[in-house]
Amino acid sequence: MEHSKAARALRWAAVGCAAALTALRVLIIKTSFDDAGLLPRGSHALTVTVVASVCAFLFLWLLSMRLSRLPGTEACFPDSPVWLAVRLVAAILVFFGSLFVLLDGQTVIEKPDRLAAFGGMLSALLMIITAMLVRRGNGTFWLRLAPAVFAAASLILRFRMWSHDPLVIHIAPVLLAWTCCMVEMMLLSGFSLGVGRRRSGALFGLCAGMFACTVVPDYALGMRTGLHDLLTLLGLAIWCAAAGFALLRDHGQTEASKTED
Repeated sequence: MEHSKAARALRWAAVGCAAALTALRVLIIKTSFDDAGLLPRGSHALTVTVVASVCAFLFLWLLSMRLSRLPGTEACFPDSPVWLAVRLVAAILVFFGSLFVLLDGQTVIEKPDRLAAFGGMLSALLMIITAMLVRRGNGTFWLRLAPAVFAAASLILRFRMWSHDPLVIHIAPVLLAWTCCMVEMMLLSGFSLGVGRRRSGALFGLCAGMFACTVVPDYALGMRTGLHDLLTLLGLAIWCAAAGFALLRDHGQTEASKTED
């Protein structure tokens, strides 16, 4: 019962924090930058962004500490048409986000980016297969591991580009979103082995969705461009957030396990 109450509280807290951080991001984009796209001297926009993001993460982390500590398995995730549809949409977004990189004829694609694009398309296909096999628990570890490696490689490649940006506030939300996606994708592979971390899985899944919401205004308001990047991030974030919400279900919290965490 305690786990169920904590799960409900965490579910609503995640939605509320996502809405608040997204609204804050829109306000900062609208009011904090000058005509040249730079922050005026003495601006506290970055400090406010970092503090708000850290507070939101810590708040969700505190709530997640009341969730079940038992190691989870694939049986923690639902086997319903709705969740299947959500996962398929997420995988399709990742696929087309990667495909659009290869179809972009306006920029020269470097070899690492080209390989990452092919890796993203392969990962999306494996995500689709994983969605079909959920709850069976047979052979899904390697299917889950490949998208996790793709998420890690994508973060490294993007950080290489972000390191040239003089304004940290430009990259802070997208860095947080990609980092949470990478961690969550790694954590999900453990459920196929029966050693899934329910608390961490729920926390980072929800945070991946929460921080991805704060990135959307950057693209919508013209601060950041690149449809392929947005689609790939949203696909991974939806996949991760779906897993996070699934772990908050009563069944996800009470599914029996033979070993202690």
